[in-house]
Amino acid sequence: MKHEPVDFFTRYFVVLFRERIQSRLHSSDPIRNVFYLVLILLFLNGFLFVFSIKDIWNVPKADQYEKPSLLFGINSEGNYEPIAEFYRFSRIVLTDEDLPGGWDNKVIRCFESTEDNNFRSHKGLDLRGIFRAAMVNLLAGRVKEGASTITQQVARLKFLNTERSFGRKIREAWLALLLEAVFDKKTLMHIYLNEIPLGHGTIGAGAAARFYFRKDLKDLSWGEAALLASLTTRPKEFSPLVNPNTSASKVRVVFKKLVENGILDVDTAEKEFSAFSEYYITLNRSPNDSAFSDRLNRFPYFTEYVRKNLSRYIPQTQLYEGGLKIYSTLNIQHQTQAEKALISGLKQQTQLSNQRAFTKIDAFEDSYGPIFQLLSDLNDVPEFKFKISRSYRTFNRAWQEDLRDELSVLNLISGTEGLGESIDLNYKTQATQDHLLPVEGALISIRPDTGYITSVVGGSGFRSDNQQIRAFQAYRQPGSAFKPLVYASSMEYYHQHPDDKKNVTAASLFDDSPLQYVLEDGDEWNPSNYSGEYSGFIRLRQALELSRNSVAVRLLEHTGLNNLLPNLERILQVENRNLPRDFSIALGSFEVSPYELARAYSVFASGGKQVFPLSVLYVEDENGNMIKDFRTEFETKERKRLVSSEVSYVITSMMEDVIKKGTGTGARSYGLTRPAAGKTGTTNNFRDAWFAGYTPELVAVVWVGYDTGTLSLGRGMSGAVVAAPIWGRFMANALSKERSKPFDFGDAKIVRKTICSISGKLPGSHCYQTEEEVFDSKTVPKEVCEDHKGMTGPEPSHEPSPQTTKKKKPNLFEGDEDVIR
Repeated sequence: MKHEPVDFFTRYFVVLFRERIQSRLHSSDPIRNVFYLVLILLFLNGFLFVFSIKDIWNVPKADQYEKPSLLFGINSEGNYEPIAEFYRFSRIVLTDEDLPGGWDNKVIRCFESTEDNNFRSHKGLDLRGIFRAAMVNLLAGRVKEGASTITQQVARLKFLNTERSFGRKIREAWLALLLEAVFDKKTLMHIYLNEIPLGHGTIGAGAAARFYFRKDLKDLSWGEAALLASLTTRPKEFSPLVNPNTSASKVRVVFKKLVENGILDVDTAEKEFSAFSEYYITLNRSPNDSAFSDRLNRFPYFTEYVRKNLSRYIPQTQLYEGGLKIYSTLNIQHQTQAEKALISGLKQQTQLSNQRAFTKIDAFEDSYGPIFQLLSDLNDVPEFKFKISRSYRTFNRAWQEDLRDELSVLNLISGTEGLGESIDLNYKTQATQDHLLPVEGALISIRPDTGYITSVVGGSGFRSDNQQIRAFQAYRQPGSAFKPLVYASSMEYYHQHPDDKKNVTAASLFDDSPLQYVLEDGDEWNPSNYSGEYSGFIRLRQALELSRNSVAVRLLEHTGLNNLLPNLERILQVENRNLPRDFSIALGSFEVSPYELARAYSVFASGGKQVFPLSVLYVEDENGNMIKDFRTEFETKERKRLVSSEVSYVITSMMEDVIKKGTGTGARSYGLTRPAAGKTGTTNNFRDAWFAGYTPELVAVVWVGYDTGTLSLGRGMSGAVVAAPIWGRFMANALSKERSKPFDFGDAKIVRKTICSISGKLPGSHCYQTEEEVFDSKTVPKEVCEDHKGMTGPEPSHEPSPQTTKKKKPNLFEGDEDVIR
């Protein structure tokens, strides 16, 4: 129950001072009048120094608390479900249901017995307690006992700091009187139990019960309630996790006070204390354990990404204390399957790649240290030197090896970062052969029709020493996964500038043979196919299926670099970075993040329209009032057409064949049966493995590699072998509860024509191999194939076709080593 203090105090002081001032000023003694005036001014000065008029308005707000903000995701039924919470300290705001039994509740009884026996009878200040404490401290010669009531502690917890001064005690007493005037005793007890810090990041008895016992407050035993009450003065010192023996002694003191106050008899107290002693026997937790680890955070990579983004729009104080409701685009089914697919794949790949840290530093320094500076200058390699001695380096490696695992666990549990970061920073200097360097990766998925980001995984596991969100922060060369963007840009150029000489279709014939260029500086550039094999003339569809590097370069040469780049930049939508003005871009030499590549592929999946990725829909306060609606901004943006629907259709059709019979067949290894299009990507020396692709419902990109970009995943570890199965497993399981549908490109004007499989032209009377191809209605071939006249056998006499040159099944690794040597 609340009173209305404002009018009472205002009226009281006004009447008091008006009567006193009037009576004294009417006195005939002017000297006395001056004296009283000075006295009044001094009193007012002291009052304003110690007290504050604002307290009269602030005190009624004492029962309001910082509340955590909740982040919601979408479950399989289409309903919002909490997936994370943001707060600085763990607190569970108590209700009457949490404290059954009223004043006879175990928790209330224990805190009253240890903190304030006279809480129910005093008016905020316990004069007898003050006198008793003063005598005890005087006899002891030191501060041995305090006299703060629970109400005074509430005043300190809500409005003051822990400074020890006479002025603060006076102010504490003043606030206690105001609190007693505003709130009843029951409310004051609730405020106290909600605000008292009880160690390890817990604020309030509810959070402490969850942290120490994994129980609700209403389910605590006498011993458990006594332990909470024992933590009020020095929670760290009396923590059962830090000092179990000291904690047990302090809990016994609480039981003694319960007996002294007649709450428990001796036998019951001994029985309850003995039963509670088993808690210490079974206690097996780190002393650095923190309530922060109890925070709801089911998908930490996505949570951290949202937190960083929201900080640009919402103050951190409001995010951590305002009780906001944040509705995200995350699909719980997608995110769960993304983590399973990627993290298990990375663990397996770590074992297969078997990369270990360089451990011969001392031998290298002995052999090459004196001349390395010269070698560095001549060969433009990084400087090799250490700022610490060899003995210190040896000790440091041994120390890290002994403690790394333990510190990683402690950091994970406590939610801190410092130790984990320091260990991770020096991880590669370990001398042991027991630890493999972890293979990292990223996975991100986006709805092409809405732009909703449905899953984000940033690495092998979110820990204090591994919080990089690589889906957005890892910029790597995409290799052949970049080729569909190049192909589409070339096709789109003809769509914009019809010229038969620049016409490019899926049936266009290109020469798959070795290339050699002389660069401006005199160096030679020889882009080659990974396998070293060439197929002669090959259609563009087959070139993409088999990821032929020579064809990608010749296509760029055919269209013209200056003609192709504007379309490529528009599809990629990269800001503040320029694409390289050389032919190496055809092989994926430009570094992109998985997010950027997914956004580019979303253009094809959406029928050629621009896609604006979105992670948060809207934010409400605790009362349901709208704080920020991101949907409004999203819906008002114009989705420009970046690629024609016809080009999107053709490119999708070509990438469907990549998965059906090309380098991407591994994407179907986990039973993906719905329509899907995609492309593998691998960079020089197998440093990066990619798979980017989409179904009608979802776009997803997978990247796998080491954080140190110079390390190799191992011979043969291409995008087809490493990334495609992860992508396929994710897609099959993430979409298992969603109905399959075909690709829809709206009003795309597509024509299906039978062509000669060898020449790509309309079939003549002697063409013995034909198949159906898709064309933009403006690019249908008109020329009839006459290349096979006079042929009677199945084998043509001119340039051999890919089918006759290569009778065995296409090598999944072929053509996927893309970055320029």
